[in-house]
Amino acid sequence: MNFFKQMSTKKRLGLTFAIAIIFLDMLLYSVIIPLTPYYEGTFEASSTMIGILFSSYSVTLLLTTTYFGNLTDRIGRKKPIIIGLIGMSASTILFSHPINFEMLIIARGLQGIASAATWTAALALLADLFVKKERAVVMGFAMTSMSAGTLLGAPIGGFLVEFGGYLAPFYTISVLLLITTVFGLIYLQDEKRPVIQKSKKPLDLLRQPAVIWILMIMVVSEGTLTMLEPILPIYLSSTFSGNSIFIGLMFGVITLAYGIMAPISGSLVIKYTPSRVVLIGLLLGGLFLPFVVLAQSTLQLVIALALLGGSMGLAVSPTLTMLGDTQGDGDQSSYGALYSLFNIFFAVAAIIGPFFGGVLTDVFSAKITIFITSGVVLLGTIGLSVTRKISMGKQDCVPAPDAVQRID
Repeated sequence: MNFFKQMSTKKRLGLTFAIAIIFLDMLLYSVIIPLTPYYEGTFEASSTMIGILFSSYSVTLLLTTTYFGNLTDRIGRKKPIIIGLIGMSASTILFSHPINFEMLIIARGLQGIASAATWTAALALLADLFVKKERAVVMGFAMTSMSAGTLLGAPIGGFLVEFGGYLAPFYTISVLLLITTVFGLIYLQDEKRPVIQKSKKPLDLLRQPAVIWILMIMVVSEGTLTMLEPILPIYLSSTFSGNSIFIGLMFGVITLAYGIMAPISGSLVIKYTPSRVVLIGLLLGGLFLPFVVLAQSTLQLVIALALLGGSMGLAVSPTLTMLGDTQGDGDQSSYGALYSLFNIFFAVAAIIGPFFGGVLTDVFSAKITIFITSGVVLLGTIGLSVTRKISMGKQDCVPAPDAVQRID
């Protein structure tokens, strides 16, 4: 509570807008999850095509995030954020009136471009405003807003579609985007940065082993979660006879557990070695994943999904803080490039996960696909454990208890 009371108005506004932007992006991202069976039936889309739909967001995110990372380091954070919000609004309009399945892919791709602008600039804005000791808290809030958007998107989407029709969720998000854009234009401010700093390029940052190691943690974790997006709704529909609301609620269980774990993990990485915390989360995620398809009742399914979501939250949430800590507080001009790398690797994970999840399900079954994924996660955890000390080096330390905390 004292953390918020001691903040300046500028910091409160920056944090509020960053949280709102990330929340709305993930709300739109996840609102179509319970619509997967509808798209499958209406457009006769296979599991592979559904996988391509989900992956198209990540493809365009991957292709454009470096551009927006460099842009936000040059011109500031506000303009890319506004551009991204306008792009998300256009994507929502396309989603609301799809003529064919290809238009859905275009809408999803446009959302990816918009997210490249908003995510990169919003995270860089937080890194500008808050010093290293504070970032564990504020980045935890950012990850919680991501989880909240994902959490509410699926059940709200299912609820609105069931009772208000297909257009209801997209009209709702359009109104929220409009309000956020107007307030952003009026109140959002850039943090003043030293003009003498030279921005680092993403390739320069990739020469740091710690950066690569942290990003690989995120790739394995997010690849696992996004793998579930195209196949779990169909599995739940066939195995549990779940409707859109049921599917949305089951995804809500994952993201609720993920979101609850985000601030907890932020506290843990302050007290304990960060790399060990995320590895424990990744290991638990690989172990809990098979229980999702082994569940014989709704209660067992809810428990399995909650354990999976909490584990992945423990693995992913600290990565934003850990990435920011690889740079000094004087390297503000490189935060855009740094978080564009986060977007790039997130996009890679979100391409690999849904695509291979859909393909493997077409070839085998959802159950076998999840068992294969569990094995990949456990092998990845072993590999990252072996390379942890070499990669992280001096970056992998617990902050000193008497570290300076700046709130003003």
